[in-house]
Amino acid sequence: MVKHRNFRILLVAPYKNSFLGMAKFPPLGLGYLATSLKRQGYTVKILDCLQAQIDSSKYRRYLLEEEPDVVGINSWSCSVNEVKEMLEITKAVDRKITTVVGGPHPSAVPYEAMSYFTGADFGFKGEAEIGLPMLVDGLINKKEPYLSKVPGLLWRERGQLIVNQQIFYERLDDFGILSWDLVRPAEYAQKGTIVSGDTAPIITSRGCPYLCTFCSPHIVSGRKIRLRSPGHIIKEIKLLKEEYGIKRIAIMDENFTFSKEHTAAVCHKIIQEKIKMRFFLPNGVRLNTLDKELLSLMKKAGFLANIAVGIESGSERVLKLIKKGLNKEMIKTKVRLLRQSGFRPIGYFILGFPTETKKEMYETLKFAKELKLYRAAFSPLLILPGTEIYEYLKKNAELPTNYSFSSLVTDSVTYAPSGITLKEFSNIRKDIVFKFNLQFRVLLDYMRDWNSFVFAAVKFFSIFLRRKKVENAFN
Repeated sequence: MVKHRNFRILLVAPYKNSFLGMAKFPPLGLGYLATSLKRQGYTVKILDCLQAQIDSSKYRRYLLEEEPDVVGINSWSCSVNEVKEMLEITKAVDRKITTVVGGPHPSAVPYEAMSYFTGADFGFKGEAEIGLPMLVDGLINKKEPYLSKVPGLLWRERGQLIVNQQIFYERLDDFGILSWDLVRPAEYAQKGTIVSGDTAPIITSRGCPYLCTFCSPHIVSGRKIRLRSPGHIIKEIKLLKEEYGIKRIAIMDENFTFSKEHTAAVCHKIIQEKIKMRFFLPNGVRLNTLDKELLSLMKKAGFLANIAVGIESGSERVLKLIKKGLNKEMIKTKVRLLRQSGFRPIGYFILGFPTETKKEMYETLKFAKELKLYRAAFSPLLILPGTEIYEYLKKNAELPTNYSFSSLVTDSVTYAPSGITLKEFSNIRKDIVFKFNLQFRVLLDYMRDWNSFVFAAVKFFSIFLRRKKVENAFN
């Protein structure tokens, strides 16, 4: 039996295509898993292959040097090929290494994922802060039977995959603060991205109660909003400021303003503690959660004026179709409120929903202009596994014939509504992006923020200047 103090665990963020949205980003999920494992006395390391510029050959050498007992790899859908390769490399280095996969992809499609990841001994559906230490403890102490008791565990018995019930633990404070000593936020400085230089991301809540047909966060974190306490959040912010020199915090929640009471309490705590930092919300906020009092408090607490909101479409029909829970009149009212409260609203839109027409896509452009947004993103629909749209298209045999999980990266055109070719859809999107960004207000806003200007330049390159490669893919 391996001695507890010598049992070594390696948590890995895989190497992947760093272009088209796959910028370097701190692996927050692995940081929380590391904390839960370290609390049980295990030796843990985090390897972010993209950040450390580690490819397959370097990964093999790393394993030989570190000799881990357990390797846990985080898998997004776009990195399934790389994860499969890394699992096979791990087993080739030492068959005795226990391999585990987790993250959004095995959470969304556990049977497909574990069938594809033949080199994985185990997997996890959903959060694993509780389950992973239980699994490791069982591996060490040979507890029988223990596999059936590990929440969210994916395991095989007599050739059949068993999916244990996942749990959504309520008291998020109990998970502690993620292991920033292993994640090292300062090493993720990258021009034109969220975490550039003096910025670190945090999560203050988990879960999403909304029913949007294209969205997937609830698959990992559930429908119920679970909140960290304001005091616990402030403790992490202070740690990042004092220990790591962080000056800006990116709150990565899907629904930071869902609970107005909680958002207000966090803001009051920031003001009370006299924390002189800047805060922003890259994933955007739900318009229906905003009011004048809350926006005023957020501004006083130090939230940046540029604030993103998820709008998705300028077509009433499409908004109903995707179950957004918003209508155009409410959107207009709330965007106007943002401007009146001193914020500079940025709109997030998606083009190419099933049955959406060319006319409706241009309705979205017209609506975005009418809202007088300072910026806007017009992303092509990505058919994410486990979402309602994915299940519908799969059930009705309407997934593209060349559909591949590995292509699910930002700005990748992988699907077009019926009657529109991929090439036509790509050209429609380019035209919409170009016409919106040609507005003087938009150009001026980009010039106000150098980091955003760099980001916009990278996006422009990805959408317009990689044409030959994209067009070849359509032929």
